[in-house]
Amino acid sequence: MVCNIRDLLFPAKCVICDDVLAPTDGNGICMECRQYLRYIAEPVCMKCGKELLSEEEEYCFDCARLTRSYVRGFPLLNYVSPVKESLSRMKYEARQEYADYYGREIGRVFESELKKIKGAVLIPVPISEDRMKKRGYNQAELLAVSLGKKLGIPVDTKTLIRDIDTLPQKKLGSEDRMKNLMKAFKVSGRTAVPKAVILVDDIYTTGSTIEACTRVLMAAGCERVYYTAAAIGSGS
Repeated sequence: MVCNIRDLLFPAKCVICDDVLAPTDGNGICMECRQYLRYIAEPVCMKCGKELLSEEEEYCFDCARLTRSYVRGFPLLNYVSPVKESLSRMKYEARQEYADYYGREIGRVFESELKKIKGAVLIPVPISEDRMKKRGYNQAELLAVSLGKKLGIPVDTKTLIRDIDTLPQKKLGSEDRMKNLMKAFKVSGRTAVPKAVILVDDIYTTGSTIEACTRVLMAAGCERVYYTAAAIGSGS
């Protein structure tokens, strides 16, 4: 009875159109909106996992010219409308429940690949303490928790921390982005650094954030870093 009352007061809504879900829709997205999800499809970049235009390419433009210290990436969707608007609501409009759907979808699509990473832990890309106080949650952490439940992989929110907020990355070139970000992240020292890490974020754009986190973790003793994200952009 409690569940029924809760469902009436707070009905589940579609992550795309935000309409109330029908009983036949399944969990998280309505039947109509499923067609609008642009999943990453082959051929993909062998490093970041972004879609490529030609099967003859091995790496995308960004990965061919920039240092990528992580092993490989597993992005779920292309960062285009209406996914772009959905992830914006999750991040800025307190639609925390969306993270459960996207985390489960990452797990469904990449279950075999992620489970092959022996001894890995999920580490969400952290946000600063100030931003956490203002927003009340870290969307990457919510994604990691959902993914962790789906695949039975532990989530570590203690090892990697974000000490400071950084300048808006869009205003900076690739080298300046990296310098900016390297100052922001650090290993807390409260726990042993895992040997294998899967970083989790909502959106992968230029790759600077994932690269900065990877470098910080590897400098502290991590041996292998991978990443996954709900969506990936077309690049810089």
